[in-house]
Amino acid sequence: MRNAVVGSHGTGKTSFAEALAKRLNCNYIPDIVREEAVPKGFTINENTPPEVQLWLAVRQWELERTTREDWVADKSLFDYVVYGKITLTDKGEFGEMVQETIKELVRRNARYDFVFYLPIEFQMEQDGVRSTDLEFQRSIDRRFREYLDEIEVKYIPLFGSVEERVNQALDCIAKQNSNLISD
Repeated sequence: MRNAVVGSHGTGKTSFAEALAKRLNCNYIPDIVREEAVPKGFTINENTPPEVQLWLAVRQWELERTTREDWVADKSLFDYVVYGKITLTDKGEFGEMVQETIKELVRRNARYDFVFYLPIEFQMEQDGVRSTDLEFQRSIDRRFREYLDEIEVKYIPLFGSVEERVNQALDCIAKQNSNLISD
């Protein structure tokens, strides 16, 4: 089972994804921006350069392809289209080419059993990594919903504390599994 967690930065995706993976006793694919890009000194958030955006998308794809199923991914391939709509705009021909390449990568490879969407519910923690621009965060949140609707991806909004969100996700998974058994 492939589970993707989507939503703007600062919505609790990491805490939720780690907790869900633990409860499902499955693999966890970490946030590669935090785990890999930042330690390498890459610029992220509003000013992510096209080459970094492309590297992030390809690295996400690699992890999703090579991680033994079952897994929960702290991010999804969708992230790089959504963030790219902002960070690759006005980057010229190269930015446009990168954006189209990422869209094609997503079109061909984004295959998830569940997409859990976490809306903005809490004040964002300032960690020195994520952008603290609330308008940027709201813009990403809106673009996630618009993009997933546009490409007709069914996503499941989850609300509340980490534990409440995990329980909601487990209920969705159990319901889907019972539907498969009864069919």
